[in-house]
Amino acid sequence: MAHLPSSSATGNPGEDFRRWLHRAHAPAHSRRTAAINAAFFLPLLRPGMRLLDAGCGPGSITVGLAEAVAPAEVVGIDVNPDAIAAAHRMAADRAVSNVRFEVADIHAMPFSADSFDAVFVHAVLQHVPDATRTLRHLRRALVPGGVIGIADADYDGSIIAPRSPALRKAIALMRKVRQHSGGDLRVGSKLRHSLVEAGFVGVTGSTTAACEGTADATRATGDFWAAYYSAPELVAHVTAMGWATEAELAAVSRAWRDWGRHPGAFWARFLCQAVGRAPTG
Repeated sequence: MAHLPSSSATGNPGEDFRRWLHRAHAPAHSRRTAAINAAFFLPLLRPGMRLLDAGCGPGSITVGLAEAVAPAEVVGIDVNPDAIAAAHRMAADRAVSNVRFEVADIHAMPFSADSFDAVFVHAVLQHVPDATRTLRHLRRALVPGGVIGIADADYDGSIIAPRSPALRKAIALMRKVRQHSGGDLRVGSKLRHSLVEAGFVGVTGSTTAACEGTADATRATGDFWAAYYSAPELVAHVTAMGWATEAELAAVSRAWRDWGRHPGAFWARFLCQAVGRAPTG
């Protein structure tokens, strides 16, 4: 079964759970690349464009963006210090010198207006309560005519088979965990609208799909989620919230493991994307 790292206790149960959640997803986040996850945005970038990666996580996409706009500077920000530490290591390992990382909140960025030619935001808006407000903050950081690219999931764009009652419970719990953090599970389908509402112009939307449809892929995914739902941090959080019992979580964990070994297992998800520009007038 896949191993999920535990987090050190801070004395704040909510903060302990959030830090564990980051560590649990960090291996998957670190496999993201600009070539794949920013493919819709790369054609809009040119050497010399100063770029902000807002919510950069471990920096695996950021370093690819830095290569695309070199020699200009790329700045990656994230509220999670563990993510920023991982991003520093990523840049050092890749020997990318035109990138720097800071612990910072999108809603209180340490940058003046018109600081960047481009902004990239990947899998961040699902975590905020008001995507339009967040995008307005980012628009102020862009020069007039500057370009933004955003990508995020929409939980309605997920299909999985075979689907057992325990697996349906697992998916419902995913939604509750995300909703409790104040995020929007359906932000993906709203990206184009949110950019327009935030004052961007020339906004277009697109989508890509990801799936697990091979024996190796479904087994690895099933084992990951089996470990996720049996992790002490997740069990403590979910049971404290009254969303499920320990017995129900054990059944959910087994359901994921069984799904991963089913010869017909399949899971597909949409990732929605949108690009726009800051107005020039």
